[in-house]
Parts: sequence; C-alpha cells; structure tokens
Amino acid sequence: MRKSFILAGVVMAAALGALAITVPGPEPDGVTRPETVSIAPGQIAFRPLGNFSRAGKASTPGVRQVEVPGFEIMKFQVSRAEYLACVADGACEDVGTGAGRYAQTMVNWADATAYAAWLSRQTGETWRLPSEAEWQRAAAERQGDAAPDEGELDPGTRMLSQYERGVLLRGSSSPALRPLGGFGENSLGLADLGGNVWEWTDGCMATGRLAADGSIEASEPYCGVRIAGGRHRAAVIDFVRDASVGGCAVGLPPDHLGFRLVREG
Repeated sequence: MRKSFILAGVVMAAALGALAITVPGPEPDGVTRPETVSIAPGQIAFRPLGNFSRAGKASTPGVRQVEVPGFEIMKFQVSRAEYLACVADGACEDVGTGAGRYAQTMVNWADATAYAAWLSRQTGETWRLPSEAEWQRAAAERQGDAAPDEGELDPGTRMLSQYERGVLLRGSSSPALRPLGGFGENSLGLADLGGNVWEWTDGCMATGRLAADGSIEASEPYCGVRIAGGRHRAAVIDFVRDASVGGCAVGLPPDHLGFRLVREG
C-alpha cells in the first residue's frame, strides 16, 4: 500500500508543476510589503477533507481535478516580527511567542484573519487567507493526501489507514522551529511549505454523502472547523492555537499552526 501511495504522490507532484515568479513590492509608509510569489493558473487533484458517508457507512470521496486561477501569495510565512507590529497597533492579540525571524505560531484562525485585515488597512491592498485549492496549488510537491483508502472500511481500519499515511508523509521531521527559510523552497519558490508549521486556509471541513461511484452527491461546509495545510491537511477547530495538544477534528494534529496570505489585485 505504501509503494502505491508514494507513486501516486509523485504523479500528483508532477501535475502540479508551474512557473512561479517572485514579485518584489513597494513599501507602504510604516509597513514593509511582504515578498510574494506569483502562481500560474493550473489544475490540481483535489479531495475534500471531512466526514462523508456512502450507503450509511463512512467513506472517502474520490479525487477530482480542479482548475485554480492564478494568484499571488507570500513567499514566507508571517513572521513573529511582522505579527508583533499588528499587536503593537492593537489589532492583533499577543500570543506570547516573542520576536525574531521565525514563523508566527500559536495563532488560531481568527488571529490569522485579524492580521490579514490589519495588513490590508496598512497597505491599502487586499490580503486574505488562501483557499484550500490555492494552498495546495502553491504547496506543489510539498504536500500529500493522507485520506483513508476509498471503499468500505470498518472504523478501525479507516483510522489506521489515515494514521499510516500521515506518518509516511511527515517522515522523521522534528517539531523544533527553524528560522524562516530553514526548510528550503519548493519547486515554485515558496519557502517552508511542508515543514513543521501547518498553515491556516479559508477552507472549511465538509460533511456529505457520496454516490455509488464515490462522487459527492451532497455536501455542506462546517466552518467551525477550518483546514490547515501541511505535509498533509488537518481539520482544526478554528479557535485552537496549539493543535498538538488537542482540537484536531480530522487527521494527525499539526506540530504548529501559522499562516501566509494571498494578495489580491
């Protein structure tokens, strides 16, 4: 099973390749505009994350091809120093992680969106969290699918399948934080994707019903649980700042929670 899963990951990574261009930006008064990377339009193999059933039994939805329009995203995760500027301005909550050129962690979904709103006001531009599809497109080969095998599995086998896939994707990485850039760049020029800091997206956990062929027959988002992207995706309750000690609704818990933003316009 592991060999076939690794092969599927290689095929997916090849399909995600795209030209990325680093875009240096002007510096608005008082705020340094983050360095960004432009991601070309392209297609991804996407599988919704959540709880689905087929004929009354828990099941895994099939993968479908999704077109993702081009977008511009931060090259690095938001740093502690950048986040502290928002704290000093009274627009973000101080989460007590200190300063320095490390990814800002210990943030929940509301913290990330508050920072996006503040940065938008400071720069006169629109900054937001990426969608699930945008994040996956940007992550390219630095992410994988830890969903259980498709088909009818008993609950114990489903949990074991998901656990094994998550462990395989994570490898032997340490939870120790590294300075920004410490995990290198992916094929699109984005830094630290697939390191040990999972990133909040604007995506919501889904609940739905599958047709006999595995396609989604009905689906509803549950936005009290948001999707965080990393080596594998995780569904995390939106008010949680440290999912390693609880609050992960689906999948293995992230080591750390941080974020990077998309710039519109």
